Amino acid sequence: MDIKITTKQIHVMHDGLIDAIRFLTRLAVFASTVMLLACNQGSKEAGSKVVVSEKVIEVPDFSAIQDIKLKKTAFFDFMRPIIRSENSKVAFTRERMLEISAQIDNGNAVSREDQEWLFRVANDYRIEMVSIEDEQAWEQLKRRVDTVPFRLALVQAANESSWGTSRFARESRNFFGEWCFTRDCGVVPIQRREGDTHEVKVFESVNDSVASYLRNLNRVDMYLSLRIARQDIRKQGESPTAHELASGLAGYSARGDEYVEEIQDMIRTNYDLMGVPDPQVTEDEKIYNVFCSASFLKFKFC
Repeated sequence: MDIKITTKQIHVMHDGLIDAIRFLTRLAVFASTVMLLACNQGSKEAGSKVVVSEKVIEVPDFSAIQDIKLKKTAFFDFMRPIIRSENSKVAFTRERMLEISAQIDNGNAVSREDQEWLFRVANDYRIEMVSIEDEQAWEQLKRRVDTVPFRLALVQAANESSWGTSRFARESRNFFGEWCFTRDCGVVPIQRREGDTHEVKVFESVNDSVASYLRNLNRVDMYLSLRIARQDIRKQGESPTAHELASGLAGYSARGDEYVEEIQDMIRTNYDLMGVPDPQVTEDEKIYNVFCSASFLKFKFC
């Protein structure tokens, strides 16, 4: 018996196959990250939720995804929970810090535990604090201990890691092009000029790379204008946007303002693909919940 298949039927089967491949690719990338938001993990302290994310060691092979839009979406889906997790830690620190500041302003005593914690935070952010009433130190703390818009972090990660395909992202889990200057602290770039001593830093996890990126924007002098802009926007009762703070990144690259324009253009172009910063339920979490809620499925990442 001859079976005739029309051109329309071929197109329908083709579209169905493409959709199936896209779904399976996203699911494979999702599972391979082993950084899914753990079932009901996370804790609430001082009214702020600290998002727990697994340490991500393995980087998916994004170069294997030929569809550009799908590759971008997979990359953002991979990085978003990690950035969200590291940002939440900074947010929690900021909230606790501001509560201590309010205690002082109201003339209330600050416990020894909170004082010791505050001095540790100041030290971590490279701020000299001589006492808990040090106004200059407080001004610096409020400017430095703050989050970075998730779209800014996502776009810079994409830019600096070539959408997760660069050698340093794949082998060193370095997604932001961070350098180090101690011998054997990282990987020597193949095209490093004679006389240069920098190396590309190696991280134990992608999470560590994101955390280091946030610390750099919050501590390094060349990003002072970014921090001042962020603080000014906060004082107006607004939330700083990725596009606004990108203006303070001229020092991130030797290309200066050209780099800033490129980052801002990437934010505009990929805005919708990046999703939302703290969704109630993301598409990936829906998939995750289906797998983890089924008692007969005992996947490693649950």
